[in-house]
Amino acid sequence: MNTVNQIFDWSRFTATLRKEFVENKRGILFTAICIYGLLTLIMILGNLIAAHNPVTMQEMFAAKAPQIVVAMILTLVVCVSASMAFIGLKTKTSRASYLTSPSSTFEKFLVNILIYVVGIFIAYFACAQLADLTRIAVLWFFKSENFLVHGPINFLTCLSDMASIYDEPELGLKGFDTMITVGLIANAGLYLLGSIIWPRLSLLKTFAAVYAIEFALFLIALPFFVLIDDTAAFAQWFYNYMTGGYFTTSTIIFVIIQIVLYFGLAWYLFKRKDVISLKWWK
Repeated sequence: MNTVNQIFDWSRFTATLRKEFVENKRGILFTAICIYGLLTLIMILGNLIAAHNPVTMQEMFAAKAPQIVVAMILTLVVCVSASMAFIGLKTKTSRASYLTSPSSTFEKFLVNILIYVVGIFIAYFACAQLADLTRIAVLWFFKSENFLVHGPINFLTCLSDMASIYDEPELGLKGFDTMITVGLIANAGLYLLGSIIWPRLSLLKTFAAVYAIEFALFLIALPFFVLIDDTAAFAQWFYNYMTGGYFTTSTIIFVIIQIVLYFGLAWYLFKRKDVISLKWWK
């Protein structure tokens, strides 16, 4: 009787993890270097712009502008990274090697999530902190009374810092930090799904598909807004919906459903992948 666990085995999982790193180390390393270089350039330029004006620098850091910029870039990086997850499905030869490797389908799927979804968050925040320290090291020699260099910044709170611009107590817009976080995870799941459906040019194809669907939904919803008789009552309802705590709560629930749908569908389609055909709908 075969007693080998065909679903998950720790030693087999770690071997698959090492294999993924070794085979795609150039792409992973190049992505990390690009993130670090981009963040370093933005931080140095931002410091240079405000260095000669203490008021501008104080306003910049009081408004948490560096953290907000870093959080905005993260929303793009997450999509790019998730689109790279199943790059091994691009060609017939690479699919044959990838799908027939001695590891279970679940282990392959879990490895890609760990590297390209979970790992990108860890790598991004590490690159952000390293870029900030590089900014200080480069500009510290020019520091003077007329050239200010701000100390180290904590970017681990950048998502909540970006959400804080919406957290106005009088408006009741609470929970934006949670909404942004689950939204990033949902985006990762969406582009992970896209990397399985379209292994080639996954980022562009998924981006185009998302905005085509959004535009179609807008066209479908447009007549309903045109047919509204009492616009003042609708505006009041919308204001109450936005400020009564219903907006963030309903959005978080909706996004969590999206997360389950995207990752679940990605898992289902990945299990149906084969070496010969990429026709996922069969």
